[in-house]
Amino acid sequence: MSSSPTPEMSAQRLGRLLRAPWFLAALMTLSCSADVVLLIQHGGTAPIAVPGAALLALLAVRGRRHPVVCSAAAAAVLVLSSAVIRIAGAAPPSVGLEAILATENLALMLLVLFAHRRLPPMKALPVTAGLVLACIGSVYLRGNMPSAGGQFVALGVLQLMLAVGTGTYVRGWQLSTASTPLRELLRRQWPMIAALSVLLFLDTGTAFEGTAETLVPLLGSLVLAALSVLTPLRPVEITLLGATGALCMGGAARVVGNWPTHAGLMDDVPVTAVAAGMLMMAYLVRYASRRRAVFGCSVLVGAVLVAAAVVPDSPFFWGRGSALDLLMLGGLLLVLAVGSGLYFRARDGERTRTVESAVEQAQQAERLALARELHDVVAHHVTGIVVQAQAAQMVAAQKPEAAVEAMERIAGSGTEALVAMRRLVASMRGAEPAGTSGVTEQATTDLAADLTALAEGAGPKVSLRVELDQEVPQEVARSALRLVQESVTNAGKHAPDATEIQVVVRSPQEHVHIRVTDNGSGSRAAPAGGSGGYGLVGMRERIELLGGRFSAGPVPGAGWRVEAWLPLAERDAG
Repeated sequence: MSSSPTPEMSAQRLGRLLRAPWFLAALMTLSCSADVVLLIQHGGTAPIAVPGAALLALLAVRGRRHPVVCSAAAAAVLVLSSAVIRIAGAAPPSVGLEAILATENLALMLLVLFAHRRLPPMKALPVTAGLVLACIGSVYLRGNMPSAGGQFVALGVLQLMLAVGTGTYVRGWQLSTASTPLRELLRRQWPMIAALSVLLFLDTGTAFEGTAETLVPLLGSLVLAALSVLTPLRPVEITLLGATGALCMGGAARVVGNWPTHAGLMDDVPVTAVAAGMLMMAYLVRYASRRRAVFGCSVLVGAVLVAAAVVPDSPFFWGRGSALDLLMLGGLLLVLAVGSGLYFRARDGERTRTVESAVEQAQQAERLALARELHDVVAHHVTGIVVQAQAAQMVAAQKPEAAVEAMERIAGSGTEALVAMRRLVASMRGAEPAGTSGVTEQATTDLAADLTALAEGAGPKVSLRVELDQEVPQEVARSALRLVQESVTNAGKHAPDATEIQVVVRSPQEHVHIRVTDNGSGSRAAPAGGSGGYGLVGMRERIELLGGRFSAGPVPGAGWRVEAWLPLAERDAG
């Protein structure tokens, strides 16, 4: 079944593109060629910067495999090239960061990206700091200080944020094995973070002068932007914080005096603040209940009106501009934000209903199939047992030997019925090979021994680690064994390129933790002959019936992971 690309799949595709040597070589070749043409056209001693730019381009291509060594070499080359340019008295033109060639700028961004993609944070941060210091030192050495210091700093910070964020995103946010709601939110919100960063850069470039009057709206916009990104975690609480921030922003502007003019939708209001407020409103309407959404929207709108009224030269109190025009524009933006939130809320509800309906239909179809098979297969054996038992009762007094033969046939029919029922229930959960394993048919009370037998029977690809410190109840042990078997079977069917399947079963504290991970490509291949599609649904049902938790999905980077937590103590699944 086809599905829309997940953030993990997008990160994998971007990571594969960045790992392709031909792509990086082509990108740096085009950039270097453009710089060579620009330097030749500029004339004079400007072409003296070509060797340094070319060497930086080469180091950027090699930096995908050796980020530390190449970053250190790039910093040294950049400083040395800047010293040569200063001695020669050249003034090479540049695009983007003033005094830094486009090729040098792109190479530095790629090296920062590779450092945060391949290295842990404690190693990536010093590498990034070295490159930043080399860039700043090169600007000083070349003697071509930017005229607009605020724009230069804003552009540099924006590029640094994009490089660090992209590298961390491609790396999959794997700072630890555990996944937290904040990490999942930031992974989903990365495009929104990038858009708000661009808006903040535009606001900085149009109004930053390094004074208190310009710092107040920029800092306020930064706080509101950060809160808007985190709004889905706690919509009402964070919206109330945003309303408080808007009031503080207006009060601070009243204290410092002159409020800088921003080019944007609303005069004197940074575009970033407007976008952050609209995002808060949309997320609030999308995720909060109707009553809480109305309350949060009312508080936020009231705070914005109060803040707009107290800023210096406010059109509401001081007669500058048209208050009616601002109110109409603010109302239009409010309608757009609320409408977007309602639209996505409806989409979320429709998606939830579709998933619930699909699961319910799958469960109902499975129950009907199970009922038919129970009637056609198991009932046949049970009927034979009843008939043979009645016949044995009738002839027991006259022919005891016939009764003994009948009892033997009854025992054989009972065994056949048990085997058929077990295979039937297992086949309802997936393909025939996954449901007819000898391991589950002959399971014992020793979970570790059963798991070892399963791993040995699955082949050398399965790496098993069992750490059971407590006694596991039989029902929990059988469910754990079944979950591992189904996960290993699915990995063999859907990830034929996987070279290792790691199975970890532990019993910390009051539960059994099961984790099955393969190192396949991450894209689940369709198995030969197709798949019933009930494997994950069945595993989730089995775990939830025991009061446990279940999760399954792609691993950031590559592969697939199935995890479950089964309680050792008896508890109500409801």
